[in-house]
Amino acid sequence: MNRSRPLLAALGAGIAVTLGLAGCAGSETTAENAVAAGGEGALSACPATVVLQTNWFPEPEHSAAYALIDPAEATTDPDAGIYSGPAIADPSITIEVRSGGPFIGFQQSTALLYSDDSIMLAMIDTDESVKLSADQPTKAVYTPLQVNPQILLWDPERYSFDEISDIGESDATVLYFQGATYMDYLIAQGDVRADQVDGSFDGSVTRLVADEPVVMQGYITQEPYRLKVDFPDYGRDVDSFLIADSGYDIYPAAWSGKPEVVEAQSDCLAQLVPAMQQAQIDYMDDPEPVNQAISDYLVEIDQFFQVTPELGAEIHRVMQDEGIVADGTDGVFGSFDAERMERMTALLADIYADSGVEVAEGLTAEDIYTNEFLDSSISYGR
Repeated sequence: MNRSRPLLAALGAGIAVTLGLAGCAGSETTAENAVAAGGEGALSACPATVVLQTNWFPEPEHSAAYALIDPAEATTDPDAGIYSGPAIADPSITIEVRSGGPFIGFQQSTALLYSDDSIMLAMIDTDESVKLSADQPTKAVYTPLQVNPQILLWDPERYSFDEISDIGESDATVLYFQGATYMDYLIAQGDVRADQVDGSFDGSVTRLVADEPVVMQGYITQEPYRLKVDFPDYGRDVDSFLIADSGYDIYPAAWSGKPEVVEAQSDCLAQLVPAMQQAQIDYMDDPEPVNQAISDYLVEIDQFFQVTPELGAEIHRVMQDEGIVADGTDGVFGSFDAERMERMTALLADIYADSGVEVAEGLTAEDIYTNEFLDSSISYGR
């Protein structure tokens, strides 16, 4: 999930912007079992330090990276936004997880991959991968989320929508981050009108709280909870549609690398990707240690974005109930669906062609993702 939220800082330190992730229980294999099966040398094909670049502040949706490290062994650098420590699967290898957002000047993850050769993998959305495929190609090797948690939300006391196209028939102003490709898609589909969209959204929920006639973008993992708990002037449920349900069904924040790095580090990725699969499943089975570690780390960072352990528990429920974290359609945890990727690659290429953005000539889905490094035996089993 691409968190292009530089203006969230405008909310100020007085507003705790909170987000998390969770999932469902599954594999009987635990981190301890993974060590027993692999242990020293389990990541033997990898560099001594593996650098993973996230796209936002530390948060539980990044658990595939953070859960690679035992919180008791982790070292934090809150000024640089770096969380590191020996890999649970192989203590001879150091995992370094770098924060995004203000720590990278709110750059896109792709830009970081192409400016810092020390980064092996970064979190990149499908639409970003297609958009930048001509000059900065990337290939996704693992997806931690099967459903994009991005939503359009509204106050049910003001509007009642049965389907997303009802928004386009209303008087609502639709607030979104300027440049978000999904809005071009919704306009083209006729779900919203070009004359009702407003690209000045800055991450703040104040216009909804002030009872303005708005529909606004957000994340099902964040804004519904915040509006009910953190804003007593509103303090009630919202209604929402998942943007994924409109047909704009990207994989958000997939772990991706430069194609030449993916090829050069194929032996490492054949070990690292299964370790990430298992680490995230271990987090889903027992989220509290990593949630607490992330919460403590964010307190050290001491910026406007915070995730409490309590919120992490609530987000865990939401992510499980919505199936945002789940096995792929083939039953493998972290896999990409080939038909979905083919459809979205073609759809996105058409959208960008209409807007004058040149994607790689002859781009195919296989150019931007692979399932080859996944361990097909790792799944939730549900």
